[in-house]
Amino acid sequence: MKEALWQGLLTGLVISTFTGPIFFMLVDLGLRGHIRGAINLALGTFISDILSVLLIYFIAQNFVTNAAVLNVLYIIGGIILVVVGLKQLFKTREAEVHYKMDKKDRRKLLLKGFLINSTNPNVFFFWFGAVMIAMQTYQSNTSFVLIHFFIALLLVFTTDCLKLFAAAMLKPYIKDNTLLCIGKISGVIIIAFGIKLIFFH
Repeated sequence: MKEALWQGLLTGLVISTFTGPIFFMLVDLGLRGHIRGAINLALGTFISDILSVLLIYFIAQNFVTNAAVLNVLYIIGGIILVVVGLKQLFKTREAEVHYKMDKKDRRKLLLKGFLINSTNPNVFFFWFGAVMIAMQTYQSNTSFVLIHFFIALLLVFTTDCLKLFAAAMLKPYIKDNTLLCIGKISGVIIIAFGIKLIFFH
């Protein structure tokens, strides 16, 4: 139980450091004072993450019964995490995309957060690798896996909300180099998870 809680916190912290399109949209909305709209954007992302995790776990748990196939999925999940981590680690300043925000109502922002997150392959691949790690760690114990991802997803949603509230206050400090540094740190951590899943599953 304790391991599931701590591992869930760690997973949530890692994905919270991603500096992708949702991050910039949340910061932008926070700076503009559209707090409720930003919360809806974060909620749409949250729903997308929940569905991604449940779908991946359901498929792996119910349709993959062969141990050899499961081992292959562990390796694939590890390779995916390494690739995602390398992309984060070597992301350049030019690779950061700042999205211009139009005035949208809350429902549109919720849908926008859901669609952007759902169609971002990096997010799906990260959750695929994370689910494979959790299944291997807890020997497919459903209760522990659910606790793990409940904590992780709740932390991601909470930090998304904190980002938008802190955006105005941190505006002078949010520089390209700061974002790149955060991305590189998360990249190293993700690569470490991937290597562990490949060689120590």
